[in-house]
Amino acid sequence: MRKEDEEVQYIWHDGVRIREDQLVNMAMSAGSFAVAEHYICSLLAHGVIHGLAYYIDRVNEIREFYQVRQIPVPNKDVEACASCNRISIDDQIRKKYRRMTVEERKELLRASLSAMMANYPKLFKQKKQWQGIYLVVRDRLDGSLNRTNFVAFMDEATPVGWPEGLKVSWGAIKNMSRDFHCADFDLLTYYELDYNPHAELCETFWEVVKALIMDDFE
Repeated sequence: MRKEDEEVQYIWHDGVRIREDQLVNMAMSAGSFAVAEHYICSLLAHGVIHGLAYYIDRVNEIREFYQVRQIPVPNKDVEACASCNRISIDDQIRKKYRRMTVEERKELLRASLSAMMANYPKLFKQKKQWQGIYLVVRDRLDGSLNRTNFVAFMDEATPVGWPEGLKVSWGAIKNMSRDFHCADFDLLTYYELDYNPHAELCETFWEVVKALIMDDFE
């Protein structure tokens, strides 16, 4: 059973190690289930080798995405199911996000930024804080996202009336490894970093996104 505080898993795939959520995203972006099966094999192998039974859920998530019948899973006892439901909220949110259209994703992030600025007006005061927004979207919602795509995406998802001096730009996030004092920060999630200059912003923005996606974007 997966634990909430379990370390992020890196999957051996075609000679390199890829973060679990990134591999799932790659499978869902493959274009067809036939191609996605290549990624599924790596997920299953990792689950078997390391005794991670919950990996069957990640595989079924991909199968469901392609509308392929899921692999049957033996019934779990009531206590185990309750625990599983408690720890899978983040996975449920990622699943909802992946099912959204591009425009729905923009609408969600636009609403999240607006809500954060309305409720925490002193939290976002510098352009560099887009770094924190990028990390939340990458690590919590879309593991395949890179900085270049993020800038283009958020340029269209910025709320109306957003301060001109705080609009997203490539210059704001291009030197993240230097700002985070970590050359390999791209291999870690923002909540694994020893130093995160935008920790408060990340946690606040994630809570806003969670509230919106679970309530208003059912």
